[in-house]
Amino acid sequence: TGGMDRIPGLLPRAAMIERCVEALQRLHDCNVDSLIDLTPFDLGRQAWLFEVVAARTPVNVVCATGVYRWVPSVYFEWDADEIAAHFSRDITEGIDGTTVKAGIIKLAWDLEYRLEEGGQRSPRAMLEKTARAAARTAKATGVPISCHTRAVDQLGTPLLDIFEDEGLDLRAVTIGHSNDTSDLDYLRSLARRGALVGLDRFFSVEPAYVAQRSGLALSLIRDGFAEQVCLGHDASPAGLWGRWREEPNPDCWTLVPKHEVGWLLQNGATEDEVDGVMRRSVRSTFEAAARMAGR
Repeated sequence: TGGMDRIPGLLPRAAMIERCVEALQRLHDCNVDSLIDLTPFDLGRQAWLFEVVAARTPVNVVCATGVYRWVPSVYFEWDADEIAAHFSRDITEGIDGTTVKAGIIKLAWDLEYRLEEGGQRSPRAMLEKTARAAARTAKATGVPISCHTRAVDQLGTPLLDIFEDEGLDLRAVTIGHSNDTSDLDYLRSLARRGALVGLDRFFSVEPAYVAQRSGLALSLIRDGFAEQVCLGHDASPAGLWGRWREEPNPDCWTLVPKHEVGWLLQNGATEDEVDGVMRRSVRSTFEAAARMAGR
């Protein structure tokens, strides 16, 4: 949550920096040269941390503007264009007065989307308004959108409907956390509309877990969607959900390249298909967004 880093003793800065630097080095040792961090301001984004860590790591880190699940009250009286202008400043001018600029837009639709009480101030209405703002920002600035979604509620579908209504190229959209469901018909429907299917929750090296999560990716690859699938972790080395006292987890970003990619190759995926899900798919969503802005 934004502001937690200012609670004395909760998040020691020096230790945060060291954890991030070590984890990024281990990621780089796995031949990964870029990482996308999807932390908007209301989830605790810290521009100073990006600046310090960037000076000490060879990994290119892309940071985000946007909004998380519980839309802050500052947006309640703003219309979609006013919110889009706010997002755009993070991209074109910089974050928190720094030279760090956002390169992607984050949205998060979860259980709150079920809540309709309150009319135009209901959680659902606020999430839909900020989604329209994100679409307008993407079209104006040429950066893509990545969406945390509750996959079992198939929330990628109404998100894509809004983006389509806003005239967005759906190739510039990632529908994330999609491997929280095993409904391949739903996942194929997202890919058929042009979106990138984010299989971006990967937390364990237990064999059955690796096989289940990797099997979803392999099924989509075999359906011809290798370049519309991206893999990821949804993890942090600096502590998650306030559990700072956990043991350091410097390998939090190596599970995909070390274990999921290995499983895919051992079970019939080709090197070219793996390159599709690890590199070309992500590149394509940035390129699609750039084309909308004439870049």
